[in-house]
Amino acid sequence: MIRFELMSITLLICTLQGLVLAWLLARSRVNRVANRWLALLILAVVALITPFIIGYAGFYGRWPWLSFAPLSYTLAFGPLVYLYTASLTGRAPSRVWPHFAPVAVQFAAYALVFPFPLEMKNRWDSLVHAPVIDPLLEAATLASLAGYGLASWRRYRTYRRWLDDNRTDGTDFGPGWIRNFLVALLGVAIIWAGFMLAKAMDPARDYADQFGLYLVFSALVLYLGIAGWRYAATRFPLPAPPASPELAPPGKDWTAQGALWLARMKAEQLWRDPDLTLAALARILGTNTSYLSRGLGAASGENFNAVVNRYRVEEVQRLLASSAEGRDLLTLAFEAGFNSKASFNRAFRDLAGMSPSAWRLKSQKSVSG
Repeated sequence: MIRFELMSITLLICTLQGLVLAWLLARSRVNRVANRWLALLILAVVALITPFIIGYAGFYGRWPWLSFAPLSYTLAFGPLVYLYTASLTGRAPSRVWPHFAPVAVQFAAYALVFPFPLEMKNRWDSLVHAPVIDPLLEAATLASLAGYGLASWRRYRTYRRWLDDNRTDGTDFGPGWIRNFLVALLGVAIIWAGFMLAKAMDPARDYADQFGLYLVFSALVLYLGIAGWRYAATRFPLPAPPASPELAPPGKDWTAQGALWLARMKAEQLWRDPDLTLAALARILGTNTSYLSRGLGAASGENFNAVVNRYRVEEVQRLLASSAEGRDLLTLAFEAGFNSKASFNRAFRDLAGMSPSAWRLKSQKSVSG
């Protein structure tokens, strides 16, 4: 008898919402390639949940021939995570099909058995699939997630460093979403591994005991869809292809050279330009980004982002030190070169150790005292 009750309805509602969000992501015009990889990841998770939706509703009791329906694509999770991250933070591999070769094997493990008579499928499951193939696929899934997850994290960290070295407005592009996305997947993978271990220790566990795991997968579907859609139209700046390395002049005093560049930045207040990037500053100073980054680091011990934002924060602090200064903080931030409230608040807190409003209150007390 088919009956949609609490467990099946809960999973069904989440997956239907996931399908809608995946459709929206697939139709997004910005970050089109990346969003389609994310949409495919959501669909792969939905496919994994589907047998449990229909199982809890009694479909397998009514139509037992549905067993071995090819709905498990767990070996696609890792490649899709990596391709999404790579597409947002740089350039994805030009050849993607090798990443999905294991998925084809996983599909065949189910699809080739699916048309068999039920008695033959049950015998195959008890003799081969359950004791051999299923554990191998589970181990391969965890290994794939670990490998691709690590590669994705390295991509994120490289991109985060590139933003700090080349731009002052990295906060505005939401790279934290990529980090949160990867951390959420790590959490789900750990929970998944725990359920796999519990099943290995107690083979008597049936699909009803797995409901908590698939509730976690349903939450993942909603998180990926909602948060992914929130950043679907964010235009992440992409690093330019690396230029040919230039030989540095022998015996170059980079500390002295960096000090000269810092002095010129301060004298001409180049940091006031809200669109200033490392490349733009290098053109103004008549050098290249490699030399400029090296000189600034040698002279200040900081990267481009910290150097420019320090000048900006110091300018805001100077303005706030005056008792006659009554303009709002955002006006002062824009005057100093910040181009958003988010980048201003983060830079100010990182460099001053407190929020801009707390600093203003402290400055007013110092002046009045």
